[in-house]
Amino acid sequence: MITELRRYRIKPDRLASWVAFFHEAARRNEAGGSQVEFAGVDPDTSTFVWLRTYTDEADRETRKSAFYGADWWTEREAFAMDHVIEYDVTFLETAIHREGGGLVDVPWPRQGERPGSRGDSPPDGWIASMRQAWVRGESDA
Repeated sequence: MITELRRYRIKPDRLASWVAFFHEAARRNEAGGSQVEFAGVDPDTSTFVWLRTYTDEADRETRKSAFYGADWWTEREAFAMDHVIEYDVTFLETAIHREGGGLVDVPWPRQGERPGSRGDSPPDGWIASMRQAWVRGESDA
């Protein structure tokens, strides 16, 4: 299982509108098979964070394509993105998860395709920020 940790900085005067919109967006994600695990707000920084999970990278790509290609999203994308100042996505590999009221260890590191390896592109009119992150490659470890 992989999880997307998504962080959005919302225009402060639009935060309540964003949360109201997201209630429906989360349900639409769920209806399409994406599992929304959490959504929360830090009103002091106008930050909205949410998590959604997928079986694997191929499942993530399929379900996201279906959601973002659906009429519901295409009709609302401009409205939604007008709320957002910036956003970022972190891809997480599962190491422990909750099942049946308890914690279950998951073998790690996982084998196969890395989460996020099938790159996402930003919405039309968006560009990458000037921030960059680097990670040490396997051969350098």
